[in-house]
Parts: sequence; C-alpha cells; structure tokens
Amino acid sequence: MRLGVRVLVGFVALSLLAAACGSDGNDAAGSGVDNGGVGSETGATGGDDTPGGGVYYPTGSTGSSGTTGATGSSGAEADVQVSLNNYLFDPNPVEVTSGDVVAVRNGNTKTPHTFTVVGQDVDLELGPLETETVEITLEPGTYDLICRFHETLDMTGTLVVS
Repeated sequence: MRLGVRVLVGFVALSLLAAACGSDGNDAAGSGVDNGGVGSETGATGGDDTPGGGVYYPTGSTGSSGTTGATGSSGAEADVQVSLNNYLFDPNPVEVTSGDVVAVRNGNTKTPHTFTVVGQDVDLELGPLETETVEITLEPGTYDLICRFHETLDMTGTLVVS
C-alpha cells in the first residue's frame, strides 16, 4: 500500500509542475516548440505576465535593443509595422523604402525575439510585448531576415528595400 501512496504523490507532484509550466497563449502552443532550447529561465523582469519573471532569454542576453540605434518608441510614427509572433514575421516579406522607419513588435508574452537583417547593422532584440523602431537605410535589394534566437525553428523572412 505504501508504494501506491508514493506513486500517487509523485503523480500529483508532476501534475502540479506541468500545470505551473503552462504555455504562452501567443506562442506556438501545443506544437512542442519552445524557445528553441537556446535560452534559460532568468527571472528577468518586464513584459512577462507571470509573477516573478519567467522570461526566457538566450544565455548572455538581456532583452535590450541591438546596435541599430533603435529608439524604443511605440511605433506610432513608423512607416511600416512588423509583428513577431508564433515564430513568424508578419508581414513576410517586409517591404520598405530606404529611409523608412520600421516599428517591430514582439507579440509574445513570454518569448523574446530578434529582428535581424543578416550581414547588416540591423539587429533588434525585443523582450516579450516590446516594440522598437529602426530606420532602414540599406541600399535597394533583397535581404535575409532572421530571429537569431529561433532561426533553427525556421523563424526567417525577407526584407525587400526599394
């Protein structure tokens, strides 16, 4: 009988742990996809909807903006709006004119993302529910767009500059 009680207690403990881990309603729930296994829970603050943090940032990352001179504004003055949500760029392709200001919004409540133009000096890190802006001053052409944290999960896109 003691073995049965131990098994029951273990099952209850695992059930409670699983319920506490929950998924982000804006993330790819039920897909078995998390932050790509590249992060660790740091308990960082800002934007998370769970008490005590629980935001996942890749090791060494703070969730701050990259080196693009992002303004941190809400995007109200932006020429183009881009959403990062459920491991996708929306719209895709992102179409801009050189000199446009792009507002990039991370729509996830727990997962950070980046808006990175490969090989260029455009690299925003956005914590959950953050919006950053960046002026795109690239030469006309087509550029690869990635989330550095989730490229292995195929979070890629295209930036078209005219």
